[in-house]
Amino acid sequence: MRIAPSILALGAMALVSAGCRREAAVPRAPRLMLGLSPGPSFAVLGATLYAERDLIYRDAVCVGVRTARGDEPAMLEGGRADFWIVGGDAVGHAMRSPVGRYRAAVRTTLAPGTRVAASLEGSGALEPFRTHRPVVVPTAVTRSAPAPGFRARRGGALDVAWQGGDSSHVAIVVTASHGASETDPHGTLLTCVVPRAPGAFTVPAAALAAVSPDADTITVTVAADDRVAEGDYAFDVTPLGTEADVAAGSFGP
Repeated sequence: MRIAPSILALGAMALVSAGCRREAAVPRAPRLMLGLSPGPSFAVLGATLYAERDLIYRDAVCVGVRTARGDEPAMLEGGRADFWIVGGDAVGHAMRSPVGRYRAAVRTTLAPGTRVAASLEGSGALEPFRTHRPVVVPTAVTRSAPAPGFRARRGGALDVAWQGGDSSHVAIVVTASHGASETDPHGTLLTCVVPRAPGAFTVPAAALAAVSPDADTITVTVAADDRVAEGDYAFDVTPLGTEADVAAGSFGP
């Protein structure tokens, strides 16, 4: 456990000479994420609580992990995750399963514009978390690049583009595997959450360099994502997508 410096220590650090300037901390993407995905007749509730040791890539907007036959690493124990409509009823909750997954489906309809909030109970491993401002159910975005059948290469970047929507962000989910991800014990999952308004983002070459060496198949999904982030935590509301939202391509040197 990291021990916070005392008030006196902080005061002493503030008195260092102007010639010894401290470098600013490099921002890093949240690794502890609560998620709500509304659909036409039900919503999926969950949490992605990555341990630091499971991250193979992390920058200001992207995180990456290994997958085993399509499954992410077991999540940290964070207690109960609750979701509710601001000023209204509870949506539901999710608990960590024996295999380390947070996922629950509830029959409900959440129209675009609905304001929702979330909290995590916390545990010995994680501090409690509660959103301090609501997140809004967004309308969908449409991926305009890459097109199905695209080719990506190790050592190169990947351009992604989209149109429409009203969310604060979009979530770009990249999977890479040898053959189908459901059968590859050494797959890769990269998730980048970036502002929606620019309409484009380039997945950096450094992120694709983390892909398993034998990967030959890659998919890209772009989804609307209304997000509130606080330190290592985030709450994302992303409408359920369809197979049409996924672009599959090839990956190689």
